[in-house]
Amino acid sequence: MPVPVEASNACWSVKPPSKKIWDEGKEMMKTHAKIDGCWTCKLRRKKCDELRPRCGDCDSLEISCDYGPKPAWMDGEEQQRQRTVWLKNEIKRNSAYRREKSKASSRVTNDTTSHHFNIISNIMVSSNLLSTEPIGSVMSGDQTSAPASNSATSYELAPFTLLPYDHQHHPRSDSAGQPSPIETDFIMKYLDFVFPALFPFYRPAVLETGRSWLLLLLGKSKIAYHSIVSLSCYFFTMALTDDDSGEEHADCKQLRWKEVEQQTNKCFDSLRTDILALDLNSKGAPATKLERVEILGSVVQVLIFESALGKSAPWNSHLPPAFALFGEIMACSDPSYQGQGQSKLAAVLLEIGQPLWTKPGRDNYIWSPDQAGFRFCAGLLIFIDVVASTAVQESPRLISYYPDILARIDDGTSVVSGAEIRLSTIVGCRNWVVTTIAEISALNSWKRERTEATSLSVVELVNRASVIGNSLKDNILEIHINSTASLPSHPNYRVPFSTGPNPSDSSIPTLIWAHAAQLYLTLVVSGWQSSNPEVRTDVAQIIELLHTVPSYQLRALAWPLCVAGCLALESEESSFTALYSNLGKVYTAGALDDARQIMEKVWRIRPHLNATTWNLASCFSILGSPILLV
Repeated sequence: MPVPVEASNACWSVKPPSKKIWDEGKEMMKTHAKIDGCWTCKLRRKKCDELRPRCGDCDSLEISCDYGPKPAWMDGEEQQRQRTVWLKNEIKRNSAYRREKSKASSRVTNDTTSHHFNIISNIMVSSNLLSTEPIGSVMSGDQTSAPASNSATSYELAPFTLLPYDHQHHPRSDSAGQPSPIETDFIMKYLDFVFPALFPFYRPAVLETGRSWLLLLLGKSKIAYHSIVSLSCYFFTMALTDDDSGEEHADCKQLRWKEVEQQTNKCFDSLRTDILALDLNSKGAPATKLERVEILGSVVQVLIFESALGKSAPWNSHLPPAFALFGEIMACSDPSYQGQGQSKLAAVLLEIGQPLWTKPGRDNYIWSPDQAGFRFCAGLLIFIDVVASTAVQESPRLISYYPDILARIDDGTSVVSGAEIRLSTIVGCRNWVVTTIAEISALNSWKRERTEATSLSVVELVNRASVIGNSLKDNILEIHINSTASLPSHPNYRVPFSTGPNPSDSSIPTLIWAHAAQLYLTLVVSGWQSSNPEVRTDVAQIIELLHTVPSYQLRALAWPLCVAGCLALESEESSFTALYSNLGKVYTAGALDDARQIMEKVWRIRPHLNATTWNLASCFSILGSPILLV
């Protein structure tokens, strides 16, 4: 977890106290009762000098020092083994810091002060994340007894147990099982800052259910709870680093960021392991539709984390189970709803549960948190599926669900009582562009299969592409016509209690996506030809539009930005690098930073590209594996 520590951990040394002062303090701090050392020294099988509040050995190694009742991790079994491994890693990490400080001090002799932030500690997540017990039962602050067995649902190794020593003693939960103040703070940081940063276009109106589904998911899913807290801590660490005024030595900061990424990867690895162990029939009976919705919400949360984590996340391993869950949920088993004139998605939502409110008339519902959560997850999953298909050169898996899921009209506004989804209100890109990119991806997959079978018809390829291209141009022209009216001075600011988003909010992002879709279509038909006049026109349009977008929205435009950037000429490179010039890590981490690395690597090899074999998927895999730019 990212937590600040004292500024004394700088790149300069402090004169140690004299032996006399040390011995006097040692005697004063010893207790009269027999202690036999701290629990950390017992775990490490080291002799303890019993100093308080931290013994000399733990203090010198900068690790946690525990006195008092026997900790739950001293169980002689799995938790004790995990704690031992963590301590070894913590000692190695601190040793690396000391070496780095020593190197930095030899180079920067004039520095007198420096800020230091401790990094996310090695978060250990219980292997029993899918227990049916409520969150409170596993978040208890009582550490007086060890678990009865490995199979017990003790959760003492939850994220805040293993904070560095100077922040380890924050109360985690009260006797009633409520989250501790620091957990509550990180949850609110996620709701107030992290989630809006990841989804800047998702702003439900006052008459909609809002983000209450997130709070409901936190109470039901340990996977969602601990992963949300972990991601909040991850962004908090980035905010701390971005807030640094530059006093910290560059080498020290680089080392700390490396630790942030390594420790966060370990946390997400634990979450991925538990998702893969998911069993919908563990109780001997098929899971209900609501139970599947809750599980899908947890899986989508992991996908969100992996997109925030960036290129090191094996996102492709979670898409198949997410697609399977989605298909099972969409398999409507009660025909009575559709017999009443309900749409397919409305029938599925009504099978999940009862709406919060029902107004007179058909389809006039205010959806419950469970229903609203499924609508968000379904829309995001369709969007992820489309973007992923462009990286792996396969047809989108969920393309057959579009007529049932996506609204026929998406003009950038939301319909409070509507069931069908408008992606502009989730990811800022209107339905018609996303479905068009899906069609282009499917066309690319068809072309690839026919080419491998040596049966490709160029005429058929051009005819199919012409239909897609003409539709794209017509929709782009329509947006330009509808956007001629003057925009409000603050188009992205919503007055409290307003009933819907301004259509202009998604106009420019949708145009950027549409021009990127035209680039994609041109590449599928004509191959990698950066000098193509149509390519040059679309790249120029995207550059112009990108510089009108607020910086906080750029994360949602990573895919079109990367597509245009990879096709940029050398003279246009600065237009893309300028977008990153004033952005902190908290705004670029994840997909946006991956897009930058992809572009820069393509630029370096541009003179040597083989235009006959190079394609967009080649760009997305240039860092070693296909990248999910969402």
